[in-house]
Amino acid sequence: GPSGKGMPLFTFVKDTGSSFRLPQSDVPVIMVGPGTGVAPMRGFIQDRVADGRRENVLFFGCRDESDYLFKDELQAWEADGSLKLFVAFSRKEGTPKTYVQHLVEQEKALMVELVMKGAHVYVCGDASKMAPDVKATVARLLSEAGHGEDCVDRMAAEGRYCEDVWAAQSF
Repeated sequence: GPSGKGMPLFTFVKDTGSSFRLPQSDVPVIMVGPGTGVAPMRGFIQDRVADGRRENVLFFGCRDESDYLFKDELQAWEADGSLKLFVAFSRKEGTPKTYVQHLVEQEKALMVELVMKGAHVYVCGDASKMAPDVKATVARLLSEAGHGEDCVDRMAAEGRYCEDVWAAQSF
């Protein structure tokens, strides 16, 4: 405005009630975010690193090196001990087709250990195939470790297994 004070700005902020939020406590966080699903995970990692929370695990998936979003930043967090990073390449020449659920399976000991420590699990991305496959893999790993077939359902009810997923529409 003419007085140099500017104009007032009024805004509305709506709480969506989403459970896709970081835990308040200092517990491990396991994130699964292939493709653009890594975006909220990046924000989670930034927040946790700023708070000095170091038990962060990310399973990231991409087709090849050209799709490896935020590579330098993710690798820097891994190098300083703030992140355990597992990257699945589904179309990288010279390597077997690997999806995030395959890496979750390979890291079953880590998954079980962190869930026993109260870890929260976040899955973001494709609802049609990836999210159900990841959920089935986690459920199987935890069941095999003696936590019951309904462990993931119990975690979801407690807000410890959260999904932010979407499916492409075909017209």
